[in-house]
Amino acid sequence: MQIIDRKMLTGINNRPNVIISDTREQRDENDRDLSRLLMREEINVRTVNGSPDVLNEGNYHMMIIRDGGLEAPAFGEIERVRSMSDLPIITVSDSCTEIYRIMALSKGADICLDAENFGVFEFKARVVAMLRRYLNKQAAAPVFIPESCEETITNGEITLDRRRREIFSRGEIVRLTAIEYGIVEYLMENCGNVCTVEDIYRRVWQETPYSVRKTVVEHIRRIRSKIEPDPHNPSYIKVVFGIGYKMERQQGMMTG
Repeated sequence: MQIIDRKMLTGINNRPNVIISDTREQRDENDRDLSRLLMREEINVRTVNGSPDVLNEGNYHMMIIRDGGLEAPAFGEIERVRSMSDLPIITVSDSCTEIYRIMALSKGADICLDAENFGVFEFKARVVAMLRRYLNKQAAAPVFIPESCEETITNGEITLDRRRREIFSRGEIVRLTAIEYGIVEYLMENCGNVCTVEDIYRRVWQETPYSVRKTVVEHIRRIRSKIEPDPHNPSYIKVVFGIGYKMERQQGMMTG
């Protein structure tokens, strides 16, 4: 079982980097050693005690969160990680009930596994598959910007720089994930026009949209919290009920 071509894994520094975050206060000595399972798959593993801020300390490709189920969930950490990065999130949880899975997935987890009914081979297969997809997406060729396409777009106090893939609000850089940047870029390109939820998902995720409304809505909520002067009364990203969203034109709309 391999993540990418073995020829590319010429050394430990070229392997995928995974964080395992254990948020439980008490840990069972009989718990399966997740880090050992992953290291056998040529994956670098760092273990932490419930601190998503470690994402700022290196280039990581996945986070695995070990929590205590509904009695001691890590929903706050899941949400914090998702606000910082688009990397895959897997939870391995005690008592992984349906309610727990619904909550964890709504906060941004990708997969929820039950520690009490844990399949080693399924776990490794899921990790490898998700890493392969994430790494392939990262390795995709950078977007080519033709000369006829504006390098910067400004709408009111928001400026998007395509070359640097950065967004500024009121002169300050806004830290967005790759997905969040893609959504803002698409809305800015179509400033004043309505973009359906399906079109946003198809453009940014580059996948066929299927039951994606909640996913897009959650990303829009996070974007608003970062770029809107008043996220509860947005002046830039407006909802068009039953259809999607549009970037409202502001004074100072220009391209260059």
